[in-house]
Order: sequence, then C-alpha cells, then structure tokens
Amino acid sequence: MRQEIYIANLKESMKSLRAQRHDFISHLQTVYGLLQLGMNEAGLEYIASVCKEVRQPTRIIEVSQPALAGLFQAKAAAIEEKGVSFQYEINSDLKGLLLPPTDATSIFGNLLDNALEATLAGTPGGEKRIWLRIYNEGNCHCFEVGNTGPVIPLELQKKIFARGFTTKKVDRESHGQGLYIVQKLVKANNGRVEVNSSDQGTVFTVKFPIFSS
Repeated sequence: MRQEIYIANLKESMKSLRAQRHDFISHLQTVYGLLQLGMNEAGLEYIASVCKEVRQPTRIIEVSQPALAGLFQAKAAAIEEKGVSFQYEINSDLKGLLLPPTDATSIFGNLLDNALEATLAGTPGGEKRIWLRIYNEGNCHCFEVGNTGPVIPLELQKKIFARGFTTKKVDRESHGQGLYIVQKLVKANNGRVEVNSSDQGTVFTVKFPIFSS
C-alpha cells in the first residue's frame, strides 16, 4: 500500500512538471509573437506577469527534505487547480527528522488529499482554503495540515483513524484507508497525530521527535 501511494505521488509530480513544461513553451511562443510584432513593452509586461505567477509555487521547494519538497509542490498545484487556496508557513529546517521518504509521502499525501476532499465538500460559496505549517515545538518537528471543510463532530474525531471508517455513503470500500494509514505510519516512526475541528477549520497536527546527530 505504501509503495502504491509513493508511486501515485511520483506520477502526480511528473504530471505537474509536464503541465509546467507545456505552459512554459506557450509562454515563450507568446513572448516571441509579441516581439515579432514589435510590441516590446507588451512583451516585457507579459514576462513580468509570468515571473510573478511562477514565483509563489517555487518557494515551497525550500523544504530541506527532497521527498517532501516534491510532494508539497505537486499537491499545491493540484489543490490550486481545483480552485482552492493553498497557504503555507515553514519555520523549521527539519534537521533531525528521521522519517523515510516513502512514509513521509504517504503521511502527508494522505493528509493533503483528505484536506482537499473535505474542502470541496464544504458549504457552496464558502471559503475554500488549505494550509500547511511546519515548525518546531519543544523537542518535536510539528506539521499542521488544515482545511475549511465541514466541522468533524467530536464523536467522529475519535473514530476517523479507524481502518475502514468513512462518512461517505457511496463507494465505501475505496474510502476509510487514508487516515488509518497516516496514524499507522506516524506511530511506526515514534510520532503522534491529533485532530482538532471547529468553525475555524479542521487541523491535523503530526509531531515527530527531533533526533540530534
């Protein structure tokens, strides 16, 4: 299961890169056309707008863990393609994080997919936003994945990590695995995961111990 999720995330990253390559070629052709028409000022304005557009998503690859950098980049693109705002705040270099790449992509891939699904299921016309925070607290690396989807009742918060549990009434067999996998892998890596849900949003917080070299 972990390997399948890892491969799926890699495919998603490649899909995102191919889309970016296609867009880049289109941008070059547009600039070339403007220059041929002698519209130099318009060409400069177009280049400036493209630079502004691509600067935001590329900042996220500053995460020092390559697997996480690639995952976050791909998920950010996928989230924004759905019309959902993606925000992030990174205040840790993740030094001392001993988390295998396949486990990392499975954990945070599932959490971000779950966040997107929840956000899209929210109130029509309501705020659609997903956020990621990475910071250190005490002797732990902390990751927060939040969304503005429907509130999860307290009684369900105690059940959502159970294998096979889902609130969906259709295609139940293919759901109810993501959060179970998250909790299983987090525990296997000496971490813990918590959920807090209110009118302000639903936040999953994952904490791993910082190991000194």
